[in-house]
Amino acid sequence: MDAPASVSTLLYQPLGSVAPAANFLVSDSDFVEVLTEIDIQTPIPEMVQQLRVDRHFLFLGCRFSTQIERIFARQIMKRSSARHWAVIPGELTRNEQRFLAGQGIERLDMSLDDFVARLTAGAPGMAAA
Repeated sequence: MDAPASVSTLLYQPLGSVAPAANFLVSDSDFVEVLTEIDIQTPIPEMVQQLRVDRHFLFLGCRFSTQIERIFARQIMKRSSARHWAVIPGELTRNEQRFLAGQGIERLDMSLDDFVARLTAGAPGMAAA
């Protein structure tokens, strides 16, 4: 189903989702297929490609601890703004630290539950940029 052109916010789960297309990445061959096409943007839905231009990203539930997560995020952020955020609680690996710094992603060190609670309560420091 195509979203209307007036959509300004889209939730996208790049590493497999149940809806709308049941496009799970299950086996090594699934990952290999996607990685061979990611540079030409084929695995990224057209709506995501359109909406990302000059936009910010908020990453929820993504640690960037694996190369696949970092590759997907880098490719998804192409042609977007230079400012992004990621809700990541706890200690970061050295690779995560380098990736966040290199991609202009500001880390919000809190759990997703805390983030949602602060966001819905209108907590200071959680206003849209």
